Amino acid sequence: MKRILLMMSVSLLSIAGFAQTGKNQIGAAAEVGFPTGDASDGTKMGIGATVKGLYGIGTAGQITFTTGFLSFSAKDEIVDLLGADKIKSSIIPLLAGYRHNFNGFYAEPQVGYAIHGGKIKGGEFDGSDSDGAFTWAANVGYVFSNNIEVGARYQSSHKDGTSSAFFGLRVGYLFSLGGK
Repeated sequence: MKRILLMMSVSLLSIAGFAQTGKNQIGAAAEVGFPTGDASDGTKMGIGATVKGLYGIGTAGQITFTTGFLSFSAKDEIVDLLGADKIKSSIIPLLAGYRHNFNGFYAEPQVGYAIHGGKIKGGEFDGSDSDGAFTWAANVGYVFSNNIEVGARYQSSHKDGTSSAFFGLRVGYLFSLGGK
């Protein structure tokens, strides 16, 4: 009898858990990135855009996936030192995370991979290269009732004992795909 009650309780809790649907959304945003640490020595502020998918779980949580493109220019003294016309670096994040919503405010840790690219035009070093690295990010922000999102994040990539990081500001819009 105890086993039957236990099985019924687990079944009811499972059904109740799956019955709770959350918000499913897609977000598009413009971002500004400010390099930190070693990256700030040779890199100016960057700009870019990201797209984020949000899959609702429960009433306050969402599983997220973020990708996009951010571009950074080298500081003038680095360009002059190498005798180049232009030096650019880029980041393509591929990050999975969990967003927890608190009455408009949210916190969102993320983990994944980022593709880092570099391109030099002019001078002796004309060319491009790219490489990937383990990446993590921590996001906080606020979503206004008209689905406008304002957020900040710290993103850091690590490979072979080196790291590259930036502090970013995000302004975007969330499109509803159904759910609550």
